[in-house]
Parts: sequence; structure tokens; C-alpha cells
Amino acid sequence: MNQSDELSQQVRRGARAVIGLQLAGQVVSIAVLAALYRLIDPSQFGLLGMILPVTLLLRSVGTLGLNIAAVQQRDLTQSQASALFWLQIAAGAALTLVAAALAPAITYFYAAPNLLAPALAMSGTSLAANLFTQHQAMAEKRLRLRELAIVRFSAQLVAGVVAILIALAGGGIWALVAQQYVELGLLTIGVWWIEPWRPDALRREPSLSPLLHFGGYYTLSGLLFAAAQNLDKVILAVLIGHTEAGQRLIGYYSQAYNQMMKPVYLTTVPLASAMLPALAATRDQPVHFRDTAADFYRFAAIVMAPCAAGLAVVGQNAMVVLGGPEWETAGLLLSIMALAALAQGLINICGSLLAAVGYAKRLALGAAVVGCVLTIGYAIAIAVSRQFAGELAVTISLAIAYAASTLLLAPLYLAYCFTVSDAGGKRITSAMAPSIMAAVVMGLLTLGLQMLLIRYTTSPPIVTLVVTILTGTIAYMALARGEVRWLLQRMKND
Repeated sequence: MNQSDELSQQVRRGARAVIGLQLAGQVVSIAVLAALYRLIDPSQFGLLGMILPVTLLLRSVGTLGLNIAAVQQRDLTQSQASALFWLQIAAGAALTLVAAALAPAITYFYAAPNLLAPALAMSGTSLAANLFTQHQAMAEKRLRLRELAIVRFSAQLVAGVVAILIALAGGGIWALVAQQYVELGLLTIGVWWIEPWRPDALRREPSLSPLLHFGGYYTLSGLLFAAAQNLDKVILAVLIGHTEAGQRLIGYYSQAYNQMMKPVYLTTVPLASAMLPALAATRDQPVHFRDTAADFYRFAAIVMAPCAAGLAVVGQNAMVVLGGPEWETAGLLLSIMALAALAQGLINICGSLLAAVGYAKRLALGAAVVGCVLTIGYAIAIAVSRQFAGELAVTISLAIAYAASTLLLAPLYLAYCFTVSDAGGKRITSAMAPSIMAAVVMGLLTLGLQMLLIRYTTSPPIVTLVVTILTGTIAYMALARGEVRWLLQRMKND
């Protein structure tokens, strides 16, 4: 067996376990959210939704891109890895201080005094998130995908249970803050447990220049993407975050976005953890590199396309079933945003494609363009929303702007990434087309069915939801049976 075949087997073995645990994680996540939606007022989710954009923006630069550089670098020495670890710890500590210093300014900027305490509390996540990133990179480099998936699932489960217990005690937003820290803490313990690598004592490492150069551009791209993907939440917080009603709408908006991203993360997290090392290892073998890239994108489309179409149809019912009637507005926002779920997921995994071939600078350039397009879209949304009265109009307009801008942008961005990486754009597009077309047809069929059920029956939302999902699943399995068969075959043991 040659090295390429052995690598493919390793990736498939790890991916099977990761997918199973990711699915289990999504079930846990939905169950936890169903409980928290009923225990915590939407305005509390809104407060967290006002804090997270700044938190995530800081965390996007916290690793300095050095964890990705560690995976991408073929011959990483012990001294280099140790230096990367200490740099990330220092960056996390510095950003924690920055976040704490910014908390009063954020509170003043949003005119929301009740934001100060949770904003200060969330500042420590910048350091907590950096405690395990180098070890995670070392584990990914060795393709320990199954072990990482077990750690992620365990941390998510325990953190969810802790959040529910605190919410039952009336903790409100503090249940959500605690959930963040418990998950990050358990991730640190778990990743250090499964990865035996340990850093050396802090000392100067002169050979870091190439890694810092790559990491710098990767960090810039991450910062630009984070800014672009959180700009709508910041705009919404500025415009309506000073009132409790506005905070409720921000809660609906942020949770709709999170629900839309669940199938995206379900696919892209395990995919990216396998994609970066696999493509980096084959980048000097053009034919095998293109074959591998096409398989990854085909996999992504098979899984994400039906999820996007399905969520666009059942989003409103799904949120009502999860959180009750008061979350119906979030369901409307979810249905709008879900139209762009596949496009968002494909944009996300392009980061691994360009990083694998060492094109962090071009990734940063692409991220800048993405940010500009989304900014223009949001500016148009604000202008349009002024023609209508009320905070709800602003919220819906931003959701439409996000979906429309992302759908417009995705084909152009994908073409750019496929071209600069020489990944074979035509082949990748052809590989994704059957599942995308099947998902579109499935979406139209389930939309018609749902409309009939709502109009001609008195079924409760949960019955309509279950019938629609089951019908959609059967329809997609039939329409995309060749693609599903290919996926199952790829996941089998050799």
C-alpha cells in the first residue's frame, strides 16, 4: 500500500467516528437548547449575542494562525512547536486583558448597562480557548480525529448539563456564560489527555519566521472573516440593543443564526480537521490533490445541501417545537438564513483548501472581498428597513441581506479559491451538482407538503415537523441515491 492510500484510509477511519459523534453532538445540542429556550428569556440570549461578536473577533486572532501553521508545516520540530504554544498562550492572555478593558466601552456603545458584568466575565474565554489549540493541532497533524471527536462530544455534553442546572436555579445569562467556560475547560483537559506532546520551557526560537509569516496572513483572513460574519450582529446591537424588546430580537437573530450554522459545523468541523492535513500531504501530487479535494467538496455538498433546503422549509416549525410559540420569530429568521447554509459551509472549508497549499495571503485577500460584499449588503438592508417602521423590520432586513449576499458571493469566491489552488474547479463543481439539484427538488416537494398540512389539517407543529422531515429525507435519499451510495461506500472499512 502506498503512502497516499494509507493516508486516505486514515482519513476515512477517523472521519467515520467524527461524523457519528458530531451527529450525537447535534442531538445533545438540540436537547440542551430546547431546555434552555424554555428556562431563559430570549433577551438573555440577546445579551450574549451582543457580547459574542467582540469575543469571537478577538478569539479569531488569538491563535495568531499558529495552530494552522503547525498542521500545514510538514517537518515541525519540538522547539518550534513549543515556541508556537507559548506564543499562543501569551496572545490569549493579552487578548483577555483587551477584552476586559473593552467591556465598559462596549456597554456604553450599546447603551446597555446590564451588559457590563457578562462582558467582563466572557473576557477570559480568549485565554481559555488558547490553552489547548497547539495540542489540538498536534493531534490533527497525527490524524487523531476519533479521539478529538470524543473529547469535543464529552465537553459539549457536560457543559450543556451544567448550563441547564444553572438555568433551573434561575441563573439566566450566567448559565450561558458558564457553559462557555465548562466546555473550554473540558476541551483543554481532554485534548491534553489524548495528545502526549508537551511543550519545552519558554526560550527563543529563531526558525519561526516562515510559520509566523504564514500564521500572520491566516490570522488576518480569520479576523476579516470573523468581522464579516459578525457585522450584522453588531449592527443589530447598535440599532436596537438598548431596549429589552430589541435584546429579545437580537436573541432571536443570534439563535436563528446558530441553528442555521449547526449543520454547517456538523459537516465542516470534521471535514476541516481531515481536509487540511490530507491536502497538505498531497499538495506535491497534483492528480491526487485534485482527487482528494473533489471528494471533500462532494462529501460536503451531499451532507449540507439537504440540510440547508430542509431548514429553509421547516425553520419556523422547528423553532416553535424547540422553544415554544415565543420563538416563532426566530423560526422566520432561521428559514431566511438557511437559504445560505450550503454557501456558507463551502466558503468555510475553502480556508482549509488554501491553507493546505500555503496560500494564507490569498486567503486573506479573499476574506477582504467577502467582508466588502457583506458590508454593502448590510448597508442596503439598513436603507431598505427605514422604509418600514419597527425593530422587527431591521432584523428581518439584515437576515435577508446576509442570505442574499452570501448566495451571490459563494460562486465567485469558490471559483477564486479553486483557481489559485489549482484544485480543479470544473471537476469539483460537477461532483457537487447532483446532490445540490436533488436538495433543491426535495426542498420544493417538502415546502408543498408543509403548506398542505398547515392549510388542510389541524396537526400540531411537532407532527407537521416530523412528517415534513421524514418525507424530505426519503425524497432526498431517492433523488440522490447515487451520491448517498458513493458516500456510504467511501465511509466503509477497506
